[in-house]
Amino acid sequence: MIRLFKIIILTFSIFFVLYFSISATPALTGLEVIIKVKKCNLRSTPDTSKKNVVIVLSEGDKAMIFNTKLVKENLWYQVRTPMYIGWVSASLTILDEKSIDFNLSDLIYKKVSFDLNNYYPAKYFNLYQKIKNYYSEKEFNALFLNMKDIKPEGKYLEKLVFTASPLSTKKQNKQHKDWVPILVNEESIKKGKDFYEEHKQYFEYAEKETGVATSDIIAILNWESRLGKYKGEYDVFKIFTNQYFHIDEIEFELFQTGHYKKDGAMKKTDALKRIKKIKKRAFNNFSQLLIQAKIRGFDPKTVKGSWAGAIGIPQFMPASMKYAVDGDKDGNVDLNTIPDAISSVANYLKKHKYKERGREYAFRRYNPNDMYVRGVNLYSEKFLISSVLE
Repeated sequence: MIRLFKIIILTFSIFFVLYFSISATPALTGLEVIIKVKKCNLRSTPDTSKKNVVIVLSEGDKAMIFNTKLVKENLWYQVRTPMYIGWVSASLTILDEKSIDFNLSDLIYKKVSFDLNNYYPAKYFNLYQKIKNYYSEKEFNALFLNMKDIKPEGKYLEKLVFTASPLSTKKQNKQHKDWVPILVNEESIKKGKDFYEEHKQYFEYAEKETGVATSDIIAILNWESRLGKYKGEYDVFKIFTNQYFHIDEIEFELFQTGHYKKDGAMKKTDALKRIKKIKKRAFNNFSQLLIQAKIRGFDPKTVKGSWAGAIGIPQFMPASMKYAVDGDKDGNVDLNTIPDAISSVANYLKKHKYKERGREYAFRRYNPNDMYVRGVNLYSEKFLISSVLE
């Protein structure tokens, strides 16, 4: 009887841990952690190895929960402190789901608004200094009250890991293919001509206003989004918050898990230089997204784009949105509308010395890739020849 009772208790305990390891994750995400015990090991991996202790947290220290994971019937919590990110272990003792107030043997969880300044003080300061002429501190903080807006997860985490990986350059080289014959052919030229006829008035207006040839505008729109067919469905706000705030810790995790030892990996010194450039680019694009949102009156969290953060039919990066113009004179600038896309591409090329230094120079300012310049130039020439022959 006693043995049966022990089996029942053990079964219930396992079920209890399994249940909360699955159901607690969404509820716990974004909650503040206050260390309750005198000492608590923050570990690089969810296990009790003596070699994986990142730092020893003390009673009263705070962190923010990111994730939960069940390892050998023990529930682990991935948390971030203002300086570190890692795993801690705790036993669940009391749960009040209505108030989302958790008491644990090692930790106390309290539901709070996410304080960006508390966890990323330097990055918070630098970003706010960049946009403070457009946002009050209260408005700025309101953008980041929900941790989900900046937490890498799902497809965003996959892309961030790919971007941060010391193997990403090798992988991209393997995936490399010549896009010129794919994007410049009889079918794409025909679609371009049909597109031109349908939106002729906007092309003529843009060419008259800027001096940029219609064939060059349509060549760029064809290459960037296949005339608006592929614009991307990623949240641009989240792409750049992920890169700016989290790429360092993702790179560190890749280092800890041996990615630099794999065949084809970059040297760490070279990889860190690359990460620095990515962060700088993310900072510039994210700050410009916020500034343009304020100037033009749109919600930065609603903007969709490619996984790299390029927006609309012309695939403008946020840092290039200052060149976007109102092509149909409806009072709004929307890069997902064809008239605005046409005029914005023309304006961008004009501002980048299309007349003064030539077409190819301006193309290279749009995208410095040699294949890109070759493909856009070839499409433009074939479009002109095809139009003349008709």
